[in-house]
Amino acid sequence: MTDAATKTVEALTPETFDFAQAVLDRDYPEIQVPVYLNEKKVQQLIDLLRERQELEIRASKTGGTKAPVDLAKRLGEIEKEHEKLTKELKAEEYIVSLKGIAPEDHDALHEAAKEIFPEEYTESTNPITGATIKTVIDSDERDEYLVATIRQAHLVSVTAPNGAVDADFKGEANIAKVKRTFARLPYIARFKIDEAIKEANIAVDFYRELADEVF
Repeated sequence: MTDAATKTVEALTPETFDFAQAVLDRDYPEIQVPVYLNEKKVQQLIDLLRERQELEIRASKTGGTKAPVDLAKRLGEIEKEHEKLTKELKAEEYIVSLKGIAPEDHDALHEAAKEIFPEEYTESTNPITGATIKTVIDSDERDEYLVATIRQAHLVSVTAPNGAVDADFKGEANIAKVKRTFARLPYIARFKIDEAIKEANIAVDFYRELADEVF
């Protein structure tokens, strides 16, 4: 075969690839969660919003087309204070970056937790059949470890207000760091991050359903 013919055959021959590697390299949902650590300002903002809601309800019950002068004045003040606090909090915002994981990786975390904290059982007898019934004993240690490793698996990085990045969350040595961090987070921040993790997992499951429909 001439060089020209060889090049022609090579050009028309499809390239090979490793599908198993493509599966491993696939992208997962990415979610960014804003976190505010200045709880004093957050509470001030919440108080303002509550006051505004109460005043708006009072204004709506006056029966006129406009709110009384005193209510309108205070509502205007609240709006300015709200805008000021929002800007200040935005300037102090931390961004927590999360990424979904494969279902099999999620299952592996459960198995790893069971290996480190083996399941223990209580046994009882079925009064009708006489069969032995095993019931798993709850383990707070295993549950806490599992929650920490699930959070760790999804955590990518945290970006500080000044742009500095903390991406050191992976590995067995950092599980304690993840536990400590989440234990100290404001409750609402912890809740938002955990909800985002659930959302990422739902997105992965939705892909699986979509793939079943398409293929």
